[in-house]
Amino acid sequence: SDLHLSLNSPKPMDVFGEAWLDHDARIAANWDSAVGGNDTVLVAGDHSWALRLEEAEQDLDYIAARPGRKILIRGNHDYWWGRESTNRIQRQLHESIQLMHGRGIVVESVGITGTRGWRIDDQTQEEGSPGDLKVMRRELMYLERGLSEIPKLVDRKLVMLHYPPFNADLEPNDFARLLQAYGVDILVYGHIHTGQYLEGRIDGIEYRLVSVDHTGFAPVKVTVFVEPRERKLG
Repeated sequence: SDLHLSLNSPKPMDVFGEAWLDHDARIAANWDSAVGGNDTVLVAGDHSWALRLEEAEQDLDYIAARPGRKILIRGNHDYWWGRESTNRIQRQLHESIQLMHGRGIVVESVGITGTRGWRIDDQTQEEGSPGDLKVMRRELMYLERGLSEIPKLVDRKLVMLHYPPFNADLEPNDFARLLQAYGVDILVYGHIHTGQYLEGRIDGIEYRLVSVDHTGFAPVKVTVFVEPRERKLG
């Protein structure tokens, strides 16, 4: 997740640290060497800094040029991708790219769904602002719709969120509870670049942070994990 591409109008990412220097070339090299044409690559949001679809074309062409089938969800910076325009945008993309927005699919016996998600970090307003609550409810609806579309007889269930299902204090929110209710096996999420995060087996679900600066700007295999120490949320 968090490719943060800007090939049409360069926005150097190394202002966020030397680790980001030439990050697009490093991602391409690592992706191309690790992924085969028959593999499926999940990309969990913040693909492009572009504000409009036409400005994102070079970034989307970059993703299309990488090997594998690519399944994308929206991130908080993906302004080029209006949620109500998903179907229209999909028709304009390379056949190897699939936009996922609260729908469920099955890939090689793995049920997959995803949506942007949302989180409230302002502890002075325990329940968040009316705008936050509206977005939370809408994103929870998308997630539940996608989970309900996954058949019961799959080998495992995998969810992609851009936002993590917990706040800045690592306290679970309604997204975490929905993952539990539907028996999700694996969660991949992005958005986090600094501060605290959660990884490992948490209440029976495998959490994996996949922001590129966390993964060494390389893709990771999300279905193969070393068994971590059990840790409870909340």
